Amino acid sequence: MLKRRIDYSKISNFTIGNNISLYSLDSFRNNLEMEYFAEVNIANIDGDDKGSDLVIEFQSNFSLVEFLNQIKKRNIGQVNRMSIDDYQDMTFTNSLEQLRAQNIRPIGLEELNFCFSDCEITIKMIYPNSIEDQLGNIFRKLERHYKHFASSNSGQPAEIFIPVFEENLADNLDQACFTKDGPSSKKDYFNFWGIYFSHNDDAVIYDLKTRSIISGDLYMLS
Repeated sequence: MLKRRIDYSKISNFTIGNNISLYSLDSFRNNLEMEYFAEVNIANIDGDDKGSDLVIEFQSNFSLVEFLNQIKKRNIGQVNRMSIDDYQDMTFTNSLEQLRAQNIRPIGLEELNFCFSDCEITIKMIYPNSIEDQLGNIFRKLERHYKHFASSNSGQPAEIFIPVFEENLADNLDQACFTKDGPSSKKDYFNFWGIYFSHNDDAVIYDLKTRSIISGDLYMLS
């Protein structure tokens, strides 16, 4: 079942902010705050001596639509068109690559959260480096599809989960070794999203292919 984003108050202080044992973390955070006009929180989930799995949260005063407009105008981030249907946010990618270059142990990005004035978005990793690989494409899809799910009878979205899967597929993926071209790949970001609307405690499913709200039980990777 869909789970709401990580509650930072429940994460040990040892894993938050300055206490994360990574070189140049403050520079990384400060750069993200400057580039995205947001307060940035960083948590280390299940980190050990072999590597770190980060959760990054942006707290923004923009609404989602305002943020996407600023992305489109290139006032925030730097989303470049890499090919006909592939976009990449070079600002985020380059910042993360610089952080990795300053550290010996691997750094993964497990989850990315955007907390806007009207909506929260949770993006989960589905294969190594998938979030930074697909963030530009996710921004583009949000821009194109927002009007479809926001104009439904359910009202304005309060939370969006990207992506969600059918239960049996999620179980298989949890046990799989993720690769970019493996069981879970870039296309899986753009099949189904889970949405909570402000007046409803139950999530609904948005089908990006049909641009419609559908029924069914879908799950986020844990």
